[in-house]
Amino acid sequence: MSDYVIKPYNESYIEKQVEIGNTFANRWIAYGQTQVEQLKERYSADDFDPETRLYCFKGEEMVGFIGANIAEVEEDEKKIKRAQSRLAFVLPGNEGAFDLLYNQLVEVLKKKGVVEIETPQTILNDNYYELAEKLGFAKTRTAGDLFLCDLSKLNPFETEHEIVDYNHETDVKQVRTMLNAAYPNLTGDNLETYVNRIANNPNLVSYRVIKDGDEILAYCATTSGNAEATGQTSLLVGKSSDLKRHLISDALTTLKDKGFKQAIIFLNLNLELEKEEAEDFKAVGFEHAASYDFLRKKL
Repeated sequence: MSDYVIKPYNESYIEKQVEIGNTFANRWIAYGQTQVEQLKERYSADDFDPETRLYCFKGEEMVGFIGANIAEVEEDEKKIKRAQSRLAFVLPGNEGAFDLLYNQLVEVLKKKGVVEIETPQTILNDNYYELAEKLGFAKTRTAGDLFLCDLSKLNPFETEHEIVDYNHETDVKQVRTMLNAAYPNLTGDNLETYVNRIANNPNLVSYRVIKDGDEILAYCATTSGNAEATGQTSLLVGKSSDLKRHLISDALTTLKDKGFKQAIIFLNLNLELEKEEAEDFKAVGFEHAASYDFLRKKL
């Protein structure tokens, strides 16, 4: 008989769920754990389905959890229900709970008419890619590529231009215009929200610009990443490769001076702009580390 008991969602479980999730977020560079208040807000939304959250207990202690989101999608000219899950998160020493949580989630999803389940994974996150494949998942697409920089191996790059701190009051209009030109699908409220979120990010480490007089030529924002001692380039826009490389180098130097050990960037190499920028990041010390893939399985 198993020592584990699977229980349905209860709001009182959220704090322990976040605690377990943070043990993964602290070492996984490609995972961020939503914190307690944000999770409570999300789980109080009308479209939240509590039956898609399951928790594993050993005695009185929660040792793992799993969740999924269900969406109706079109495939082969017909609509189907597809679920997405990061698979189970379990504390060390409780690996047996992984399959129990997954199998019970699958039963819940089947009862809801779900016919496919997919999971986002990268080989950088422990052995979860391998675990997904063992469950029968197979890669369907690459959502992006991850590049890492060991900050002890930074290759400094400079231009004749001075770099100054971003000023939201005076710079935001040009930043919006340049960002929209670089990513034409980012418009309206989505553009406004994105620009403001970057500027007001509590994890912002540096946000710097290169100007010619009052004209912004390039800008770059860097934040602290999810994993310990890891920084992340969150935004980069510029009018030339050299300007971008100068800003990347400046951002990495700041991270290094503040005690960070490595930096990460996510790029979509299917976009010509980001494919070109990959060369800029590699020029100052980044190396391709892994792809970020979606794997799928029929239920």
